[in-house]
Amino acid sequence: MKSNLLILVVVLAVLASAACAPGYARAEYVYAQPAEYEYVVPVDRVVVVTRDVLVTRGWTVYRVEQDGPNRIIWARRGDDDVVRIFATPHGERVAVRGLWEAREHDDDDRHHGDHGRHKGWEKRGPPKDIIADIDVRLRQHG
Repeated sequence: MKSNLLILVVVLAVLASAACAPGYARAEYVYAQPAEYEYVVPVDRVVVVTRDVLVTRGWTVYRVEQDGPNRIIWARRGDDDVVRIFATPHGERVAVRGLWEAREHDDDDRHHGDHGRHKGWEKRGPPKDIIADIDVRLRQHG
């Protein structure tokens, strides 16, 4: 009985430490934010415009993920910046949200040029300039 309890405690400790491991913010965090921008356009149009805006601004789009009806466009700039744009359809409308994340580095890493080590990903908030460009493009061509 005591050995089973000890095993359970060890397993729970390992799972808890894995859950705290540095990684990207969960999508639920972004979906919980209020949508500032909504459009009456097909979700595929939002994806095309978003990809174009990101590439024009120097980002590399490396994944377009479909999560149910939602689309998540992943892009990176260098090794230290990642942006995700979330297109969430609600009937005929599509809400657009975004999140910019950057790697957290130890101060020693920056001085010694070790780009492989980092603490994790830090939320930098919504990429307002990218979202503003998407907004202009979607309003122009509807």
